[in-house]
Amino acid sequence: YHHGDLRNALIQAGLELLAEGGAEALDLRKVARRAGVSHAAPYRHFADKQALIAAINEEGFHWLAERIQATLREVPDEPFEQLLGVALAYVRFAQENPWLMREMFSGLTIERETFANLHTASKNVYRLYAEVVRRGQESGKIVDGDPAALAGVLWSVLHGLAILIIENQMRPYTDGPEGTERVTRYT
Repeated sequence: YHHGDLRNALIQAGLELLAEGGAEALDLRKVARRAGVSHAAPYRHFADKQALIAAINEEGFHWLAERIQATLREVPDEPFEQLLGVALAYVRFAQENPWLMREMFSGLTIERETFANLHTASKNVYRLYAEVVRRGQESGKIVDGDPAALAGVLWSVLHGLAILIIENQMRPYTDGPEGTERVTRYT
């Protein structure tokens, strides 16, 4: 059986299974079945389930980075607007991809540092956020200090908010079309 882009087809099948049942629902046979290939086909690209999960997470970080970059191009070049834009992009990504977001940041299924491409993709998202903080510091609108450390603190608040929202722990504050944006502005 020949497949034009087997690796991406397997990743997409894995994303579908992840959305349906979390990381427990992923196994290479199920992914192969969903992609319409033999049960041996995934092993051409992935040594095991962890390698597939790493590829899925890497794809998620690429999507998140693209979302943040697109947002940064759209919002005014002003520190608060840039930080708010990143925050809204992050929270909306989490709302649209809750199972993927949980898996990308769980640390329970795989060790991110073991997979070089995944580790790089995750750090690239963080660098986008740290760069917004650094530019804000240069403009004098964000407090001085280590921009990476400050970005880490701000990101932890943002990530906590995103997880609370996708776990339905911020209701009724996030109800309605403006609820998420309103709550995100407070972070």
